Amino acid sequence: MKREGHYGTTLILGALWVLGLGLPSGLIATVLMLGATHVPDQDQYIPANIIGHRGPTHSVLFALVVAFVTASTVTYPFHVSQRLAVEHEILSSTVMIPSMVWIFLAGVIAGSLLTHIATDALTVGGGFKVKPLWPLSSWTPALGLCTADDVRWNTALLSSGITAFVAVVIHELYYSVLPALAGL
Repeated sequence: MKREGHYGTTLILGALWVLGLGLPSGLIATVLMLGATHVPDQDQYIPANIIGHRGPTHSVLFALVVAFVTASTVTYPFHVSQRLAVEHEILSSTVMIPSMVWIFLAGVIAGSLLTHIATDALTVGGGFKVKPLWPLSSWTPALGLCTADDVRWNTALLSSGITAFVAVVIHELYYSVLPALAGL
């Protein structure tokens, strides 16, 4: 799929994160997912004789490794800086539990990358089919619903994602944020 299609499916997942986590955390998750959604396609900038497009970067293993490394890389400095802030009385207590930050980041990044893989599986695939179970299996789930450059599908996915995300944000504002503000 093209960028538009990937952004659309990521926004649909972002809408689910907003529903599950609430508006502030869901918005943060969505922004992070939108930033990570094209990581698997970085294989297009590597010579094909090294890593082919939709090869290892479009696998569950890749998604889990990137999520683990990203969450670990961000969480450790976060933990150290938070501990130093408490020791030097900048903060009175720990603001966020580092393990929860790690779980959040790992889930968000893995969700974004897996959504990218699932979106690419909607296509015919051509010579570039997704192998989600690489290196365990060479199974290629190309659903064949469209081609990667199909303008109608990419536009429909983007439109659906924007609609779902905006609807959920309005829902959360109406049922969560506004009643809380009215009670002030």
